This record gives sequence, structure tokens and C-alpha cells, in this order.
Amino acid sequence: MTADPVEAANLESVRRRWKVPALAAGLVHADGGLELAAVGERRRGHPDEPVREDDPWHVGSCAKAMTAVALARLVERGDLGWDSPLTELFADLDADVAWQRVTLDEVLRHRGGVPANLDAAHMRAAWADTRPLTEQRTEAVARVLAAPPVRRGRFVYSNLGYVTAGAVVERVTGLAYERAVAELVCEPLGITSQGFGAPAGIRGHRGLVSLAGIGLGRGPALDPTEPSSDNPLLLGPAGTLHLTVADWARFLRLFLRGGDGPELVSPASLDRILGADAEPGQHGMGWAPAGPLPGVSFGQQGSSTAWVATALLDGARERAAVVLVNDGRTAMLRRTALHAAHLLRPPA
Repeated sequence: MTADPVEAANLESVRRRWKVPALAAGLVHADGGLELAAVGERRRGHPDEPVREDDPWHVGSCAKAMTAVALARLVERGDLGWDSPLTELFADLDADVAWQRVTLDEVLRHRGGVPANLDAAHMRAAWADTRPLTEQRTEAVARVLAAPPVRRGRFVYSNLGYVTAGAVVERVTGLAYERAVAELVCEPLGITSQGFGAPAGIRGHRGLVSLAGIGLGRGPALDPTEPSSDNPLLLGPAGTLHLTVADWARFLRLFLRGGDGPELVSPASLDRILGADAEPGQHGMGWAPAGPLPGVSFGQQGSSTAWVATALLDGARERAAVVLVNDGRTAMLRRTALHAAHLLRPPA
């Protein structure tokens, strides 16, 4: 008989091999089932602080798919269109003429010419900025629109693009992104644990960065009360989300076929968000076709450099696998993806 890969003892052996403080893994079923285990310690060197299955985990850029679902609800409500130009959505902001041709769909697929990230000075200032996040996001969009698009039509993974998308949500709803996404996505799905920034329980551990920008070493636990323990909160629509694995599973079931949960958006919108029509190597909206992983259709990953989260859907979109670690080493991206694919393999 094959050992259960989600059983805690098996997961503990993986955790020790990877040398991560904590590891969670789960199999999400369309019918509402969830096989889940979490092992290890909330911060390295503190075995007296074991993780719990109901602890919130940071999922980084996996937040982008939630932003896309919120926008899909607004599109299906008739409040805007996927092809709405940015200059129409931000008509009160001065914009370079080239933005008139850039649509919301292009921005969400990382092909709209939005720069990848805030520049270093803006990032540093954002940690100390006490203005409302809606104001900060509008200012970030204004900076983007003041210059022409950068390589529009070419794939450039852009966190700043999703800050722009979050500002669209705020413009259309009149609510701060965090409140809007709660009303549009979380509350209808029964999600209650979501928050933004580093969670208070499990600590993230930043991968000590090499000269090449690769996280190689095992860094110390970060203090969640320090702003620099996560990206600035204005980046929430792009990737400062945390929630429990059970609540993440409630969101992921939207993308599984055959479930009996709430249908927030149409199958066509879900396919658009997944990137079912994406070219090889391209992204959907917070998801991407999984490429060479056998038995996997779509995947998403997030990392704040102190956490890594991976979710994969099987080929039939009947199950999802999730793997999360509170260790931001670059190698964890590949390892969590391979382990999630392993969890999706049919039992021998």
C-alpha cells in the first residue's frame, strides 16, 4: 500500500530534507474535501511553537488570481469590460497618449507595458507612507501613466500592473481594495481569515540573497510587526495576502470542475483567468498553463522572498494541490512545484 503523501509523518520527512522551518501541504477536492497536514515550527529554532493547520500562511502573488476574480465579477456585472482602456478607467489622470490603446485584459496578462515593480526609492517610501492605501495606489498609477508603456505586447511580469488593477477595483466600487475583495470574493465563499501583510503567527524567513539576486541562504525569522517583513501594503492586489490553507482551498475550488460551491463567475471568465487561451510560456491572470509538469493543467506561485506558496490543478481540474513553506529561498519555488505535482499523481 502506498503511503499517504499528505500524512504528517511523510510531510515531516520532506520538511527535514528541505531544511525549512515549517511546511504545509494539501489536496483540495471539488466536492469540498480537503486533505491537509502542517508540520514544523512557526519560527526556526523554536520547537515550542509548532505550526497549526488553522494558521494563516502568506501566499504572495497567488493574490493576483483573487484580484482577477474580483474584476471578473465587476465585468460580469457590467461595470467595466476586459477591453476597457486604462485611460478610460483613469480618465482624471494625465496619461501618455500611448496608454489609450492599452486594455485592462493586457495589464492583467502582463502584456500591457506596465513596469514590473515600484522603483527602489518608491518602495522604501511606501513602507513609511501613512496615507490611505487608495491614495497611494492612485499615485502609483499616475506615475505609470505619465510615461509611455514599456514594451507593450511583450510579456513582462508586473506587480505594478496588479497595483493598477487593484486601483481599478477601488475606482469602480468606491471601496478600498481590501474591503472590495472581501465583499466580492471572500465573503461569498465563506473565507474569513484573509488579511494583508505578514501574518502574526507563522514567521517568514527570508532567503539570504546572493550577488546574482538568488535567495540561497537560510535567513532569520522576520518580525511581523516590522513593515519590511513584507512588501508595502499598497502592493496588496499583487501579493501581500495571507489566509489559512482551508480558506485558500475555498478559493481554489472556484477553478475546479464538478463542485457544488458558489459560482461567483462564469466558466468563460474562469478560463480567461487561468489562461486557457494563453500561448506557451505566457500567463493568464494570476495563473499560467503548467507546461512540462505531467498531469498538471494550470499553476500559480507566490513568494514575498520570505515565504513560498504553490497551487497546481490536475489535468481534469478535479483536484488542486497546495504546498507552502515559510522559507523564501529561490530553490523552494521548484521544490514546492514538484511536490505539488507529486501530490496530484493518482495512487499506485
